[in-house]
Amino acid sequence: DKPASTGQQKSRGLVHRDRDWHRSVHIWLIDSRKEKIGLQKRSPTKDTFPNRWDISAAGHVEAGVTDSRETALRELAEELGISDLTNPQEELVFCFTCPAEQAGIGGCNCYEYVYFLERDSEKCQIKMGTAEVTAFKWIHIESLEKALRSGNE
Repeated sequence: DKPASTGQQKSRGLVHRDRDWHRSVHIWLIDSRKEKIGLQKRSPTKDTFPNRWDISAAGHVEAGVTDSRETALRELAEELGISDLTNPQEELVFCFTCPAEQAGIGGCNCYEYVYFLERDSEKCQIKMGTAEVTAFKWIHIESLEKALRSGNE
């Protein structure tokens, strides 16, 4: 189900401060042949989960935007320099929407529209937007699972 609009508009900072529920996109870069996932390291100046490893790209869906794919494309370009999709409707695959209540642990409360984007990890050109991202790496899914189970960043 899609989240219902409240009809309110607030700045990102106020939404986070007030722990309001809002919409966001999460984009996972995946290399299914090599079983790898792309991760970004968030800037130390971010207000949520600063200096932590995170999904490939993410961002708030702005008020008035009806197709979250528009936001996903913007965030891919801003954070990772990926703007070469020839057919975004097919390449950027919408998977699901899920609620994420994380305001109490350093994050925010959002409904995440989750997308997958298949890329070859050896050929994918990453040009990080340094305002939000300080590093990027491809990690094998087994290594990621092991790190998550052990609590290792």
